[in-house]
Amino acid sequence: MLRRSTLTVMLSVCLVLAGYTLLLHYKLSFAEDKQGFTVTEAPVLNVDEAVDLQRVHSEVQQQAAVLQNVTGLAEEVASLAQAQDLSPFEETDEPSPSALTAGKRITAKRMAPPKGTQEPEIPEAPGYADTPVDPIIIDPSKHLTHAECLERRALVKGAMQHAWGNYVTYAFGHDELMPRSLRGKDPFGGLGATILDSLDTLWLMGMKAEYQQARDWVAHDLNFTRPYEASVFETTIRVVGGMLSAYELSQDRMFITRAEELVGRLLVAYDTPTGIPYNSIALDTLKVQNPTWTRHSSTLSEFGSEQLEFAKLSMHSGNSSYADKAESVIRYLYEQHPDKGLMPLYLNPKTGRFTTTKLSLGALGDSYYEYLLKMWLLKGRTPADDMYRSMWERAMDEMIEKLVFTSIPDNLTYVAEFDRKRVKHKMDHLVCFVPAMLALGSHMGAVTGDKADQYMQLAEKLTETCWQMYATQPTGLSPEYVLFQKGRPMRSAVHVYLLRPEAVEAFFVLWRLTGNTKYREYGWGVFQAIEKWCKVEHGYVGLRDVRKAPPKHDDTQQSFFLAETLKYLYLMFGSKDEISLDEWVFNTEAHPLRIVPVRAPAAEAINGAMERSDSKEAELVRNASTDRAPDLLESLPDVIHKRTLA
Repeated sequence: MLRRSTLTVMLSVCLVLAGYTLLLHYKLSFAEDKQGFTVTEAPVLNVDEAVDLQRVHSEVQQQAAVLQNVTGLAEEVASLAQAQDLSPFEETDEPSPSALTAGKRITAKRMAPPKGTQEPEIPEAPGYADTPVDPIIIDPSKHLTHAECLERRALVKGAMQHAWGNYVTYAFGHDELMPRSLRGKDPFGGLGATILDSLDTLWLMGMKAEYQQARDWVAHDLNFTRPYEASVFETTIRVVGGMLSAYELSQDRMFITRAEELVGRLLVAYDTPTGIPYNSIALDTLKVQNPTWTRHSSTLSEFGSEQLEFAKLSMHSGNSSYADKAESVIRYLYEQHPDKGLMPLYLNPKTGRFTTTKLSLGALGDSYYEYLLKMWLLKGRTPADDMYRSMWERAMDEMIEKLVFTSIPDNLTYVAEFDRKRVKHKMDHLVCFVPAMLALGSHMGAVTGDKADQYMQLAEKLTETCWQMYATQPTGLSPEYVLFQKGRPMRSAVHVYLLRPEAVEAFFVLWRLTGNTKYREYGWGVFQAIEKWCKVEHGYVGLRDVRKAPPKHDDTQQSFFLAETLKYLYLMFGSKDEISLDEWVFNTEAHPLRIVPVRAPAAEAINGAMERSDSKEAELVRNASTDRAPDLLESLPDVIHKRTLA
């Protein structure tokens, strides 16, 4: 006999599915008034959208199939609720973790593993319940000696050696290690995500033998035709980004050759009427599609976060098609929605219309805004690329005006979300990338004068909130997201910790740009907590509930832990000239890419190239416009290199 809670969940699921079907008949349009955000409803008039309505019947059939399994889904949801130890007294207008939809579970940067790799429940190690609980203590005013910095870097490197060594032993070639099951899993199709994500970290930490092992696997064993439906975004930021960064550090041309092989396949996803790519592509058949949970729309953080990698690949290969495809996406938004700063999360790649009104700087939206700024930086901050900078500034101004709040009574500044008719006072851990982005934009001249000061002050306030997301938990580690309610302190809403890097990224960038020692100490506090609670015998794992110390563990060593979290911590205690923020930008997976330096005037550059050669360099020049001179100059050394080898 089903429990009462299970029946309640089943009824909720049925209502959600019925509501989803009804929503297919309408398109929500976004309007803005003096009070903030409003929503109006409009009939579906576009021909393409009318055709979409013909698919409603098949959609309903799909939902009926889902309903057949609703009992199992209800049981799963009920168990999640029990695991989170939810109480009726915690109910708010926010969805509880047990009510998250499949679409919400799949965040902008982290796809859920396939059913075949679901993690088993594994008993905790002996002595788990007896682990002493001591607070993590830091001194925000501490000034480190050179010897202390070296000691901390050695400890972070030791963490990398522990994570990588166990991955090699138990999961080499798989995407991620399951440290408690002692096996690998492939949530990214078996493309070796941990290997690609670790290349530049291994290089920077001087782990040359380990780097060579990873490099050889990429050269000889990485297969881009696997029967797997790959996320274009995840594959770009992890696999392509990892290879590009490895090339820029090592100058090994193999990485460019392999990156071109992969991107050549991914470009099929861009063959749409609008140029907006589909979210996913089958690597073997090149069939493209979008998920049903987005109403067959593409996701903002995905189609808006492939520009850095494609631009860099064009610079190093001399093939402009990669950059052109990715830039056309941003240009489409710039031309079709010139008055929008913040963009809704879903856009139909056939019609070019947004299919939601939801706005977020967290999951599903985050890295789009990051890449607007970083594309302007990467390409040398030229007037010709001001499209990126101006779109970023407009988005940040709108964010500040409408989504930035200060909590009462704890006086914490946070970035909320907008969902349909209301502002939702929640903040994802993912949003902790925002202060790093604001500080970088202020420092690099994306805004100037009083506005630059305003952005930097906001960056510092948001970074403090990100630290408090850690410091207020018994484990010293942050939940996935927090809620803010008037008259109540900030509190955890989804209690898991997944080894995420965004707060550490903020501490690293704010330390580099302000010199304030507290940010470095915040990072050290996070590292100590990771070592205390997340380190297990065979790697590092996430926590199921940060509110409970000692916590229970999950069974995943995330690849971004090696790519991002440990890299930022390592660089935090090194020289500010090591991967200088004036010379490099990090992609959204923390793979560093060189900024195109400010060059001589474009005309001089073109004339010089024409005088030097009438071969491939000259061909590039003839086909390039003056406003693309920085891209041209960046690609010339690689072209010359290939000619020399030939």
